[in-house]
Amino acid sequence: MKNTTIQQDFWCRLFSWRCIDECKYHCMWSAVKKLENAGRQVVKFHGKWPFKRIMGMQEPASVFASLLNLLANAYMYSKLRTEFSIKSRPMVLLWHLFALVCMNAWVWSMVFHTRDTPFTEFMDYTCALSMVMGLYVAAVVRILHSQKKIVATLLTGSLLYFATHVRLLATGVVDYDYNMTVNVIFGAVGSFIWLVYAGYLSARGSRYSSRMLWFVTCSAVVLPLELLDFPPVRRAWDAHAVWHLSTAPLPLLFYQFVIEDLRYTQSRQDKLL
Repeated sequence: MKNTTIQQDFWCRLFSWRCIDECKYHCMWSAVKKLENAGRQVVKFHGKWPFKRIMGMQEPASVFASLLNLLANAYMYSKLRTEFSIKSRPMVLLWHLFALVCMNAWVWSMVFHTRDTPFTEFMDYTCALSMVMGLYVAAVVRILHSQKKIVATLLTGSLLYFATHVRLLATGVVDYDYNMTVNVIFGAVGSFIWLVYAGYLSARGSRYSSRMLWFVTCSAVVLPLELLDFPPVRRAWDAHAVWHLSTAPLPLLFYQFVIEDLRYTQSRQDKLL
């Protein structure tokens, strides 16, 4: 394709779409049109569904949904920071770190879906796992914080496994099924621990526990969208993008539970003084 850089708009140049990338993109859509005209089913190209670029973004719907998740986390983090300073209690530091890990993961999700390269894929997968494992680690620390040896053992094991998995991702040879399985297992274990804790609080008459129960339930309901696969609707909304969109409201539930839980622990400590 001659003079590709001249034909490119500002956004494609900004995101460094090379000549070979433009050739692949336009050839892909030429093949899609031929398949559709022949009445045949649309197929994946290099393992990905065909998406229409918008403003240079490779998967604009996933970028938009990731942005909503980022904004939801940032909004609730601002509420957390306003009410609880890091210096107030060690548990608050945990939630500050958790929020930063989540926001970082959603930033890289946006970057990856904007421009899929080996590096952005590595960062997206690594940071996504850090967020999923963060949910598990936070549950362990919150519930077992008085059992320091047990917490230290579980955290050390988790960090070592995370480092091992990141090294595997860094090789560039990604076993996508294995990576998905790891995320699902840590997500399921973390959610189960939170579910048990919320059930314990509910049995003791806590009202705010319902937020965690709803969070875990809604997370489980929308999870099949990540495991399913279907061609993108309107050239943009595939199962993965819809899954990201469906998770955007969930941080509102989770962080509200965290805030109420911090208020609860603070009130208990004040009574002991």
